[in-house]
Amino acid sequence: MTDGVKPQGHDFHCHIDLYPNPAAMIALCENNKIITLAVTTTPRAWTQNKKWASTSTFVYPACGLHPELVGEQYHEIELLERHLTDSTLIGEVGLDGSPRYQSSWENQKDVFARVLQGAQKLGGRVISIHSRRAVKEVVEMIETLTTPDRVLCILHWFSGPKSVATKAASAGCYFSVNSQMLCSKQGSEIIRNLPVDRLLTETDGPFTKDAGHKSVPSDVLKLTDRLADLRQVSNRAIEDALNNNARRVFAFAGISF
Repeated sequence: MTDGVKPQGHDFHCHIDLYPNPAAMIALCENNKIITLAVTTTPRAWTQNKKWASTSTFVYPACGLHPELVGEQYHEIELLERHLTDSTLIGEVGLDGSPRYQSSWENQKDVFARVLQGAQKLGGRVISIHSRRAVKEVVEMIETLTTPDRVLCILHWFSGPKSVATKAASAGCYFSVNSQMLCSKQGSEIIRNLPVDRLLTETDGPFTKDAGHKSVPSDVLKLTDRLADLRQVSNRAIEDALNNNARRVFAFAGISF
């Protein structure tokens, strides 16, 4: 909780623990007043992330098991399930259908299903979801295993067609977008067609770049102008929508600001 301090922006998907100096990055989020969802790639990393963010009023750690790592870390699923009871924020989880990760596909589906089922049972969980080359399967599992009154899903860096985006929105999903998506015609078109009342900002730092440097949470502040221009609406309209969406998402997880 930010104790009445108005956030200046929101980063709904950032790997704080993978920067060279996580503590310094958290301090930067505090200084810039950026509410940040700090996702983790393995459940073993979550405990340390909690410690780093324990005194922060702007950085919130989420517990996850990245689908790219399931092939090596599948045995950590039971640890992740235990952590679900301690955190209302979950991520990064999901599916990756890239050829490189096909060998772990069945295990990926098992992990993702168990996360969705656990979140549904507990209720009040927000999940940041990876869906590269697997958007159809991800949305189908969300529809089958969760209900939007119990679980709020955020499709991070969504890359699917408009028809799947519409289906995902009907299932209660939100979409977090970053500046790198705007570097391609396809990414820009996807963002243009996403429902504005489900739009969130992210960086996916440090895996993206902004103006030649590794993205940091405060880079989300540059997105407002670009999103307003892309969608041909006023900056104020986009800013209000992003702020309202962010408040709804965090309120779902029991976090207010």
